Amino acid sequence: MMSTADNKQSSEPHCVHVIGIGRTGAVYVEALFRTGEAEDNLTREGTALASLVIDIGDDDIEIANDYARSFGARLTSRGIAADKYHHEALVLDAPDKATFEKKIEAVLPLFTDAGGEGLLSPLPKAFEPPKAGEHTPRAVAKAIAAFGLYLDDKPVAGALQRFADQVKRCTHSSTVLIAFGLAGGTGSGMAFDIARELAKLGLGDAVQLVGLGQLSHSGDGAYQNNLAQTMAIEDIDRAAFGSADKNVFPGGCFIVSTEHSWQRLTAYTTTGLREVRQHFKQLVTNRFVADSFMRWAVSDKADHLTRVLEKAGGKTIMFNVAKFSHPGVQVLPGQPRSIWDAVLHQWISFVPNYAGLSDSYKTDYVEAHVYTSRDMQHDVMIDELGDLLKTIYLGENRENYHSFSSEFFDELTSYANIILPSVKKDDLTAYGNAVASGTADAKAKALEQA
Repeated sequence: MMSTADNKQSSEPHCVHVIGIGRTGAVYVEALFRTGEAEDNLTREGTALASLVIDIGDDDIEIANDYARSFGARLTSRGIAADKYHHEALVLDAPDKATFEKKIEAVLPLFTDAGGEGLLSPLPKAFEPPKAGEHTPRAVAKAIAAFGLYLDDKPVAGALQRFADQVKRCTHSSTVLIAFGLAGGTGSGMAFDIARELAKLGLGDAVQLVGLGQLSHSGDGAYQNNLAQTMAIEDIDRAAFGSADKNVFPGGCFIVSTEHSWQRLTAYTTTGLREVRQHFKQLVTNRFVADSFMRWAVSDKADHLTRVLEKAGGKTIMFNVAKFSHPGVQVLPGQPRSIWDAVLHQWISFVPNYAGLSDSYKTDYVEAHVYTSRDMQHDVMIDELGDLLKTIYLGENRENYHSFSSEFFDELTSYANIILPSVKKDDLTAYGNAVASGTADAKAKALEQA
């Protein structure tokens, strides 16, 4: 990997572990298993890997479990000890209304004593637990997590303890990523309390807890910039820029922007059934973005991840996956390279349009990790993107721009991971647009406030 910055690689391994909560969180667990670097890291002495998926219902966890089984088989084929890796999937259920009410009453004092805030109590009038396949409001998901942390056989607490025990097997430094969708109620409703409880399990100073929240995009329908996402962004902002002792993500929190990748894929085709096409595009976008993040996070012994987190100092970090080309989109395989070049320049120019950041946002540090095939105008793309990012985000601090480049295995795909630290809620267009769109009714606020 080439760089315009001094990238002094660590001689020590670094272990990356992940908890995925809800549908989006599960995709990030899948993505970690798809990276060869995570597998290679386990060949090193003193390394370990822990993964955990938590969801309400089992509709969205089976793919992650399939990848986990395949990952385990790959380790076995390489003679890597089975105890270096632990994966678990925990399925929670939404109780009926009467049971929900009893459990809320029972869990409230335990939850409060544990340092929790904002539990849904009393229940709103006409409250009904969500049915299978329906959106789970944040406050409902938060309550269900509390039941699993403090009541009966405490399944969430048990899963977290087993996860922590595996993390502690790593004798090197570690990062625990807690991944969730900002617009989904399950992930954003549970993530903060799960992070707080995990921190109590004696992970030690060599382990940093890091949030990983994915923004909605314009193809997400009712989830785009919804109330759940607005509330989640406020919680992240309060944690990152408030009292340090109440920051449940002391290592920092990534905000992953998906809009550019979605827009790139949307310039696709109008053939076939719209519903099928829409579902396919959402799957491809979410998995491409998650793969891009995880591939970056574990690359070069996680040196890029640890450097960015140290630079951010526990604050919020924008991670924008800006996709410039996609197979079969706008230009078809076999068409002249000159057509590709023009399209690449066009989509580089779209970075500020789809970055998800307000025009007033400025920072003192920017990284861009560019992935292209060997046949693309690699140097030209690097220079063009660099000039754009320096002008828009750095102003006079142009020397604080650092670029890294890699060859991507697919000659028809190119993209950049653009990293911008110290992002506040008002810097996010997703937050500003949602706030400007009007206020929700009291019942909706009660169910999404968590």
